[in-house]
Amino acid sequence: MKKAVVVTGASTGIGYAAAKELIARGYHVFGSVRKEADGQRVQSELGNSFTPLLFDVTDHEALPAAVEQVRAAVGDQGLAGLINNAGIAHCGPLMHLPLSEFRQVFEINVVGVLAVTQAFAPLLGARRDCPHAPGRIINMSSISGGVAFPMVAAYAVSKHALEALTDGMRRELHLYGIEVSAIEPGTIKTPIWDKKPESARDNRYDHTDYVQAMNNTTGPVIERELKRAKPVSVVVDAIVDALEAPRPRTRYPLVGLWHLRKLLPDRMFDRLMRKEIGGLDRLH
Repeated sequence: MKKAVVVTGASTGIGYAAAKELIARGYHVFGSVRKEADGQRVQSELGNSFTPLLFDVTDHEALPAAVEQVRAAVGDQGLAGLINNAGIAHCGPLMHLPLSEFRQVFEINVVGVLAVTQAFAPLLGARRDCPHAPGRIINMSSISGGVAFPMVAAYAVSKHALEALTDGMRRELHLYGIEVSAIEPGTIKTPIWDKKPESARDNRYDHTDYVQAMNNTTGPVIERELKRAKPVSVVVDAIVDALEAPRPRTRYPLVGLWHLRKLLPDRMFDRLMRKEIGGLDRLH
């Protein structure tokens, strides 16, 4: 069999683009999808080098079946890589965001990554009697893993946690020679942005003091971000490097703001964030 990788969240966006490029480079891609129809669509578009895996990263009962499906296909060859791409974001001020939504973001973006990695780790070489070369793990983080933007702080919390999780994985899995990298993009041009910004507006917070900041976040801020969004190929190139480079980087920051955050004092950076978002000046 060809070298094989698992990509979570492969039905659209970055996951789909990564699967398409890796297949073009000679890999067999096992891609997780949540709906059978999505799996059939992606397979029809990408061909027989794509095998859909029907599971949600939070569905821990479905994971073992997906692992067995992959194990039966790859045998002693194992996996060359695992790309933890599936993720979710909820927008809202922390003081009013429903805790159920906060937990969901964390469950998918952090716990889900660990659950999937634990499940596939033996196929990546995390065992003493491994008959194949160790695979690699690539976690899809974000600029939000280093910068907590107002109104999307819940997402930032999860990506900060994912950065720490990636560091922990890398240091512990060194025991088996498994490399672990984090990809850290900003806004990327994917179909998720095809909807008009106003469709993302959430009026649940109109009664709060954060109404202006929320309206700005789902309106002008998104519009500005879309103008400077990078093509998905930038992320895919980083994934390929993390998968194939003799000595992959531990982090692939794809936005300059990441470095600026490390250089500026906290309060100066806070002022920049308030100016960028608007609607966050002191009330008294």
